Amino acid sequence: MIAYIVCEGNLDVQLLKIVLPEELLNNVEIVAAGGLSAVKSLARSLIVRRQVPVAIVIDADSVAPEIIQERLKSIEELVESVSANIPFKVIAAVPEMEIIFFQDIGLLSHLLKYKPSQDIITQAGFEPRKSLEILLLQSHMYDSYSKFINLLTNKTLTTENLKILRQAPFIQELIKFLQSVQETATVNF
Repeated sequence: MIAYIVCEGNLDVQLLKIVLPEELLNNVEIVAAGGLSAVKSLARSLIVRRQVPVAIVIDADSVAPEIIQERLKSIEELVESVSANIPFKVIAAVPEMEIIFFQDIGLLSHLLKYKPSQDIITQAGFEPRKSLEILLLQSHMYDSYSKFINLLTNKTLTTENLKILRQAPFIQELIKFLQSVQETATVNF
């Protein structure tokens, strides 16, 4: 393993496996910690025991910059205390990972097979997971977010769709981190 990505839950793992470029996932393991406090513990443990870079991807659970910065800072300080110069990155999806689906309403409409209302799109800026679940129930194609993610894993996304999803700021940050880790690993071999 050249790196780990630690996130909160299994659906986060699935989403990241779908969206991240395959070439960046070589020798990278994505693991679900089972909640925010477990993310911190698992990330610290991986750095200490495995001595490899770790990306920590969390939901910000807020859109307030000061709250997001405080959350990131507390996790960074906790992990840095054991990192011993091993690269790590704490990345927040603002406000939640599901915001990725609301970046391009055309793509969302295509996946849902209908156009969402402006009210729900506005709500998604603050509660993307809840908004997506409402939209999925209205689609009559999916009865849950997990079913939606499972169907996406069956290669239903085109290269163009993936490019759109990869524009999410947290995905861009993660891609840059993984690229730097791979470059370092290549230089060291």
